[in-house]
Amino acid sequence: MKNVIFTICAKNYLSQALVLKQSLKTTNPDIDFVIFIADTPSGIEDEDVVFPNESWIPEWKNMAFKYNVIEYATSIKPFCINLLLEKYDNLVFVDPDTYATHSFDYIFDCLKTSDVMITPHYNNIQEVFTGAVPEEEILFVGIYNLGFLALKRSETTNKLIKWWMNRLREKCYADKFDALHVDQKWFDFIPAFFPDQVKISHHCGINTAIWNLHERTLVNKDGRYFVRNIETEEEFPLLFFHFSGFNPKNPSLINRRHPKYNTEAFPEYKPLFEEYTNLLFDLGYERFMQLSYGFNVFSNNEKIIPLHRRLYREIEKSINCKDPFNVDENLYKIFKESKLLTGEKVLDANYSNPNLITNRDSQIRKVFVVLKIFKKIIGVKYYSFFLNFFSVHYRFEKNTFLLNQDSVNYYSKKDA
Repeated sequence: MKNVIFTICAKNYLSQALVLKQSLKTTNPDIDFVIFIADTPSGIEDEDVVFPNESWIPEWKNMAFKYNVIEYATSIKPFCINLLLEKYDNLVFVDPDTYATHSFDYIFDCLKTSDVMITPHYNNIQEVFTGAVPEEEILFVGIYNLGFLALKRSETTNKLIKWWMNRLREKCYADKFDALHVDQKWFDFIPAFFPDQVKISHHCGINTAIWNLHERTLVNKDGRYFVRNIETEEEFPLLFFHFSGFNPKNPSLINRRHPKYNTEAFPEYKPLFEEYTNLLFDLGYERFMQLSYGFNVFSNNEKIIPLHRRLYREIEKSINCKDPFNVDENLYKIFKESKLLTGEKVLDANYSNPNLITNRDSQIRKVFVVLKIFKKIIGVKYYSFFLNFFSVHYRFEKNTFLLNQDSVNYYSKKDA
């Protein structure tokens, strides 16, 4: 049986993927590992990675344009699986920001009796919930965390992957209005579709992360990491820790969005986090984090903004654009004739890197000041109408009225 572990990332997360690769070489030396890059090759031409191409994702450029970086990286997941299953019998996907500390033999053993293996965000029911990530957020993002997924080649997997590719080709948005959360929310269906073929694993050493730390504690036994279920006191080897939301430049925080979860409050995690942080910097974190996302610009380096992506979502089928990044194709011409281009050429390679944004709070405060002035000028009655209007039209997709309809019609007929 041939087994493979794989991950997907943009260029700025490549150091995380390389640390994962190194940890897997130590813990799972006989298993192949593949890194797929959801980005352009610039800056990483010499790395041992795989890029999407038309032979196995025919519409990948359209997906790269209409989706943001997280949406795009997750949208190609079932296509990567479909490609790997041509060569491998069993596969495991893990997010790039994970770190393996034990063998994955348990996971592959589970695939002998199940076709699919997934993990819920947490295992234990609580009358009063104490977790860091609110239950309401879990209801939105999905019950199962797809930072981990295991599959074997089977009829069930074939059906699942064809269904999933179809959904993610068009519907891999992070969009609360449409109840979508990238690739992950779709998997809430899977135990209902395949109840006898899916293993919902409660192994606490798989996908340990910020969303389940309230029910688990880390135990270090002579340098080997184990996880104890606080409620049942059962112990499991830590197969891998998921460093979701971790910033190695502030390693005391387990997750940058939840400051109370830090290594002072959870001191047992400190050696693991120091180990992971050191490896990140050793394997190029400073270099890779500086690389901008290549799909944030048109072919002339003009900046693409979220409004462009979502408007394309609405008109994609009608204008039949093979390469929406190309300024010689219809989409760019429509935006230009609709006066929707920013005119801003990207000279700063770091503008798209979320790790480098430092002034967001001050910008939001400025917006609040403007809104207060606006309310004072128009009065609370019309300010309320303004809010009602934007409760619908705050979605970029609802702003197609900004497009020059003559241009849309012209280019639609031109391609027909």
